[in-house]
Amino acid sequence: MIKNIWSKIAAFVEWIIVLLLVVLIILTGFQRFSNEHNFFGYRVYVVASGSMIPTYNIGDTLLIKEMDASSIKKGDAVTYIGDDDGIDGMIITHQVQKVEIGEDGKYYFHTKGVANNIEDPIVSEDQVLGKVVYRFFLLSFIGRVTTSKLLLFCFVAIPIAILIAIEIIKLIYQKDDESDSDDEPENLNNEDDENTKIESEKINLEKPVDKIDTDDEKDDIIEENSEEDNKEEK
Repeated sequence: MIKNIWSKIAAFVEWIIVLLLVVLIILTGFQRFSNEHNFFGYRVYVVASGSMIPTYNIGDTLLIKEMDASSIKKGDAVTYIGDDDGIDGMIITHQVQKVEIGEDGKYYFHTKGVANNIEDPIVSEDQVLGKVVYRFFLLSFIGRVTTSKLLLFCFVAIPIAILIAIEIIKLIYQKDDESDSDDEPENLNNEDDENTKIESEKINLEKPVDKIDTDDEKDDIIEENSEEDNKEEK
């Protein structure tokens, strides 16, 4: 009974841990993929700074959708690649404060972090990767783990340690089961031998013994003798 309960709990815990680790790997890989490419027009990024607090917190996982610059308006959160000193090549997600159309017909955006006091350098539509369309709540928890080395280590090391412990306990139970199964044949053989012995004794006791009816035999002998005597007298 205890072994059955333990096996069910262990299987459930293993399933949860493996699922979380797989999601973490996929999220990390998809985020790295998003730095260079998009997946059907979508990208996934994890907030790495507190510039958008309280709208977005550090570790929040955001879904970014590519869209035409003309559809972006004031108040939208956009993700763009910085090209000024200090932010060159950095991927930034900030809120649009103002939208302008330049003489070249392109859209230019004034952006700023919600928690920042200073606006960013002007962002052209060529820098914009897309607009934030969704925040993943469950993945944001995992995203917060990935932004902290200590949390990331604990999130990976502890589940792996639990999996190892579960496997060790499984091996112990397996060895116990094997030892029990090794003992069972001997007992069965002994029981079979005893049963066979008892059965044979029963058969011997129940087996009919051929008895010679001595009285009848004597009568037959006497009759034969009398017949012989009669023959002689004649």
